[in-house]
Amino acid sequence: MLKLMKLEIQKFKIRIRGVIIANLIMLASSVLIIVASLNSKDLPFSDYNNMFAFTGSIVRAVLMVFAAVLISRLLIDEYKNKTINVLFMYPIKRRKIMISKLFIIVIFTFVGMFLSEVFLNFNLYILNIFAKFIKEPFTVNILLENLIHITIYSAIFSFVSLIPVYFGMRKKSGSATIVTAVILISVFNSGSSNTTLSSYILIPIIGAILGIIGSFIAIKDIEELDVIS
Repeated sequence: MLKLMKLEIQKFKIRIRGVIIANLIMLASSVLIIVASLNSKDLPFSDYNNMFAFTGSIVRAVLMVFAAVLISRLLIDEYKNKTINVLFMYPIKRRKIMISKLFIIVIFTFVGMFLSEVFLNFNLYILNIFAKFIKEPFTVNILLENLIHITIYSAIFSFVSLIPVYFGMRKKSGSATIVTAVILISVFNSGSSNTTLSSYILIPIIGAILGIIGSFIAIKDIEELDVIS
């Protein structure tokens, strides 16, 4: 399984450059929002918990789109271009090949979400030292509580990001994959500024379960499926 994953990563040259650029854009956007809010006295968050929630929503939205693009490249495009046939000629079960691809997507999404949130929150904390847009003292309890929260939500949403696999494989369409991801982002971020659907952890957990089930349904008949025609 690990060898298969290494081969896929090397084949598609999956790099973090795109995520790094996205992080810089998210940081710049967050700083602009904060600076504009300081002038209008209408801050987007008043304490660290709200700040972590704010950055978490942005990061999860961006990384879910990245995951959808990765699904399109690793799965959908290979079917459309018939290059999946070459992989299926290897003396390895087709299902194992597909599972290795799904693992790459999950791991990429989890690591990307976790590190992106840490990066954004660290830089906003440094900014707060000078700008003082949050008056609340930053404590070890706040740090540990939010690190746990970031880890749990990154893990859950890495599986939520698998939901587009079902629709993309069914339509053999990269566009359907990305559109599904955008719809999911809209649904999970719907609500008020302080409370969204993703705030209720049971809803993302259900989404993660649906992602796992949908992915299983998408690949369960792969051994018998004729992809040559």
